[in-house]
Formats: sequence, structure tokens, C-alpha cells
Amino acid sequence: MLITTTPSENSLLHEIEMFRTYIHDSVDLFSSHSSDGRFVYVSPASQYLLGFESNELLGVSIYDLCHPEDSSKIESLCDRNLPQTERIFYRIRKKEGDYIWFETTRTLLVNKKDRDGFFCISRDVTALMVAEKALKENEERYRLLVENFQDTVGIVTVDGFWIHMNNTGRKLFGVTDNKEMIGKCLFHYIHPNEKKNATNEIVQYYRETTLECTLLRSDGQQKYVEIKFIPTLYRERETYQVVIRDLTERKKTEHMMQRAEQLHVVGQLAAGIAHEIRNPLTTIKGFTQLLIQDEPNKYLDVVMQEIERVEEIISDLLLLAKPPISTFEEVDMRKILNDTIKLFYSESLLHNIEIIQEIQLTNSIIKGEANKLKQVYINLIKNAIEAMPNGGKVLIKATNVNETVIITEVIDEGIGIPVDRIKRLGEPFYSTKEKGTGLGLMICDQIIKNHRGTFKVHSIENKGTIITIQLPKNMDMGKKNNLPIKRLKRKG
Repeated sequence: MLITTTPSENSLLHEIEMFRTYIHDSVDLFSSHSSDGRFVYVSPASQYLLGFESNELLGVSIYDLCHPEDSSKIESLCDRNLPQTERIFYRIRKKEGDYIWFETTRTLLVNKKDRDGFFCISRDVTALMVAEKALKENEERYRLLVENFQDTVGIVTVDGFWIHMNNTGRKLFGVTDNKEMIGKCLFHYIHPNEKKNATNEIVQYYRETTLECTLLRSDGQQKYVEIKFIPTLYRERETYQVVIRDLTERKKTEHMMQRAEQLHVVGQLAAGIAHEIRNPLTTIKGFTQLLIQDEPNKYLDVVMQEIERVEEIISDLLLLAKPPISTFEEVDMRKILNDTIKLFYSESLLHNIEIIQEIQLTNSIIKGEANKLKQVYINLIKNAIEAMPNGGKVLIKATNVNETVIITEVIDEGIGIPVDRIKRLGEPFYSTKEKGTGLGLMICDQIIKNHRGTFKVHSIENKGTIITIQLPKNMDMGKKNNLPIKRLKRKG
């Protein structure tokens, strides 16, 4: 009997035959399973992918081949309550015993015969999963590296607004959590004197650049930093990767080295000057002593006193060249201050200046050198008087902080010192006076350091200056009693 088919049936048969050919030749694995996961049909690709012939897998449960840690994923394959099509990633064992990653798309069977089963199309995605895992590991390593980096690392918009910042950033900017900086502008924290140049350089030209500037922390502290801007893309928009390195300590070290070099040069110069002055001064002193012996008079006595004063100045110059071996003895700070103040009574009257004493010392005896300490207060009171050309008041205070420390303060109502200049006080040849050399405060600072004390300057422009000196009574206790000094508040 001859069986005939319609054109539509012929087309359907042709499509079925093409699909069978596709399944047979495909590198993807086509399989159908019973509701408990057993293989009912397996395409020839099983030989290529798993090393099994198709008939070897018939009746085998997919649970027996999957990795033990992925058994829960196989359960989702067999679960008919899940969506009709489900995409699952899991590991499956090859015949040789090693595992590969499968990406399986499951479709539930709806015919009556296999209504409890499902159909799967699987492909080998091992290379993709390994690459993805490696990428995640690299991302994690990079994240840990960035988060624990010594420098501040983050991402900002082209306008300078923070998108991300590592944990080091909170230390630099003085915040409790680096997330506090997200959405804030980096340029807002640049010192006002440097902000315009920094903004113009970075925002107007989208290019990699490095900038050194001063940052103002949230608590007002200043940090000198190096900022590197690297153009990058973040979530498909132009941004900068920012690396900020704190150079504050390095700058301090460089400053200290420069100052040490300056002191060395000044010391050599001072030694030469002292040597050249001493020779003629010895002759002058000798002849003056002879004149006093032959015909004593008050003028020669004054000349002799001034010669001795010059000798003390020469000794101070030699102190810069090579600190001498000092002999410390018990001295009375009350007497030193009183004697120093008396020297300025006449000069203070000439300049319409009132010197006020508030010496409240219960125990004024310390270990030190009386002449050196007197020299310190002579310089300070002289500076205070010169800072008030129109007259005013100079307050000399001395108090016992405890049994081991004495604090003295020289307070004037003069023109004050700008904040940016206070940092440079004590440097050789740097002075706020027109004809000053800067050596006076440098010598004072050196003398106080030799006494294991501290020397601090606090000044407000057009209101005055406070020089605070902290001295230990016992030289061995100097470092242990570096107490915080309370700032004086001025009226007006």
C-alpha cells in the first residue's frame, strides 16, 4: 500500500530530520530525564563532553555525576514547581574522573508520556567559569590592595566629587568613616591660596597630572600632599583615579635638614667672626684695665662692663658653632626675672611702655645657667618693647605648674606676627624686624633646649604675642614633664 503525505507533512518531516541532524552533530549536550533525574535520552555530544557513550548514560542518575556540593542545584532541575525554563550552573564528572562546569537550560516536558520529566540543553562553560573566578580573585586582591594601601586612593568625577575612597582617606581628611567623603568635592579641601591654580590645572584639561598642594583637614589641620590624577572610565563615564600621598613628614624632615645645614653654616661663620673680634677686643680690654688702675673713673668702668658684655656675645656666637659643656647649678628664677626687668625700666619709660610683673613662684629654684637664662629674657623683653612703637604693656608671668615645672610667659600688646611667619621664627637670618638677623630667637631656642625646656610662640596680628617657656626644675625630668600649655585669651 502506498502512503502519501501532504506538502505540509513533508515540510514537518524535513524540519524534524534537520533537528535530529543538528542534535546529532551539535557540541551541546541534549538530554531528557525522568522526574528523579535519570537519563532517558542522551545526544552523541556526551562522548565529546563527558567521555561517555550515549548508551552508557541511559538510566544513570544525574545526581551520581554532579559534584556533591552542587546537588542542591540538581534538585532545582527536578523541581517542577520552578519556572518552565531554568538556567543552572553546576559541576559534572567526566568518565576520566575530573569535573567540568555545565550551563544547563531545563525545560519541563508536557506530553502525557513524559509529563513528569524534563529536557536539558547543556554546554561546557569551564573556561568561562575559570576566567570569571580568576577575575573575581583579581578584583578581590586589587580591592584589598587598595583598601590597605598606605596612600589615599579613590575615584572622583571630572569636577572633583568623590565617588569612592579607601580607608586611608579617613586618616588624611580627619573623618571617622571614609564614606563621609563620598559626594564631597576634593577641591573644597585644598588651601584657598592654592585652590584656583589646582582647579584650573585639573578641570580644564582632562589629562594625567601630578599636583603638590596643601590640604585642609576637616579639623583645620594642614597636610602637604602630592595628588596624582589619572583619567579613567567608571561606569561608562569619564572620571579620575586619584592617588594622594601625604608628604607632611617628609617636608618636615627636609625643613629640619635645611635648618641643620643653615645652623652649620652660621656656626662656621660665627666661629670666624668671634675669632676675629677676640683679638682686637683682648687688646682693648687690656689697655682699659691699665687705664682703670692708673686713673680710675666711672666712664672707664662703663667701658669695661660693655667690653665684658661683648665677650658674652662672642661666647653666644661660639655657642652656635659648638655648644659648650655647660655647668648647671641651682639658680633662682625669681631673681633672674627681677634682675632682667630692672635693666629695662629706663628704656621702657622712653618708649611709653609699662612692664607688669606677675611672678607667683612658690619654689623658684631650678638647675640651669643664670647668665644664659637671663640672656633669653633680655632678648624677649627687648623684642616685646620694639613690637610696640606706640607704647603699651608688657606682662611678665611666672608660675609653678607642679613641683617639677616652671612656666614663664612674656606677653606684649604689639603688632603681632602673621601665622605663616611664626613657623620660621628661630631660623638663622630670618626676622620680622627690618634690620633683624634672626639670630636672637635662634640662640634663645637653643639655650632653652639645652635646659631641656620648650619654647613656644603664640601671636595674633594687631593684638600681641605670647612667648611661653617651660623649664624643668631638674634636668633629668625635662622630657617627662612636657606639659600642655594653656593659651591666654585676650580681651577685645
